[in-house]
Amino acid sequence: MDLRRLDLNLLVVFDALMSERHVSRAADRIALSQPAMSNALSRLRATLDDPILVRTSRGMEPTPRALELHGPIHAALTEIQHTLSTPARFEPRSAQHHFVIGASDYMEFLVMPRLVKLLQEQAPGVDLSVRSLQLSQPEAALDSGEIDLAFGYFPNLPKRLREAHLFTEHLACAVRKDHPKVKSRLTLKQYVELPHLFVSTRRRSGVVDEALAKLGMARRISVSVPHFLVAPFIIVESDVIMTVNSRIAHTYARALPIRVLPPPLDLPDFPIGMVWHPRSEKEEAHAWLRARLVDICRELQH
Repeated sequence: MDLRRLDLNLLVVFDALMSERHVSRAADRIALSQPAMSNALSRLRATLDDPILVRTSRGMEPTPRALELHGPIHAALTEIQHTLSTPARFEPRSAQHHFVIGASDYMEFLVMPRLVKLLQEQAPGVDLSVRSLQLSQPEAALDSGEIDLAFGYFPNLPKRLREAHLFTEHLACAVRKDHPKVKSRLTLKQYVELPHLFVSTRRRSGVVDEALAKLGMARRISVSVPHFLVAPFIIVESDVIMTVNSRIAHTYARALPIRVLPPPLDLPDFPIGMVWHPRSEKEEAHAWLRARLVDICRELQH
């Protein structure tokens, strides 16, 4: 299609029609008269060679072609709107703002209590929502605007996204302090023989199992849970051992009778970072939030 011959206003009409699924409501949405909207719909149908919306017993329904086009067109219009908008000044003390953050439960556990405390002290009018990322990559949610920022371990990010390193994490072992078999030192033989607690929503193995396999060894995962919340309570009530991010292990140990030990085999460190869409790069509120997250994660390293 030759864009020089396309009336780009028709894309705004298309987005309104797809959002409302009703010609009159779409006209109201973008302040067009009913005749003007009907005319624009006719031109859209001719341009795309597709009915766009068809009448059914359930009302107006989009065609498969319209559904295919709506996501990219909506994203493009959002990007244009954001580019042309004048950035609002952000004054933390008086700002009314809402951030949506994507994070794994690991990062929620570490960062959210500190971030909420900081917001209440420095930006009391700023609200926060968290979307769980689990093991997925954040690019789709960032592209669509579903989230403003994500933090966690993202090894294969597309280069078009912006990212910043927060800290490097390593693994540690956690057992109850009165464990009958583990005292001040953990041997590889003990490690393999103990029942293991594993936190994952999908996988039944991880970097520990890969490292053991290289040594011709394997562990038994006796308990698998989807979240970190219940893990420390399982540890203190049983003889399981858990290999977990060191900052979580030490947080457990500060609250419960848990001993933290280094693993008896070489395990890789991994970088924790935050990632955001380029459209948010110069937005004052977004830049303020990123700076506060850097400050919080710097404190986590001490």
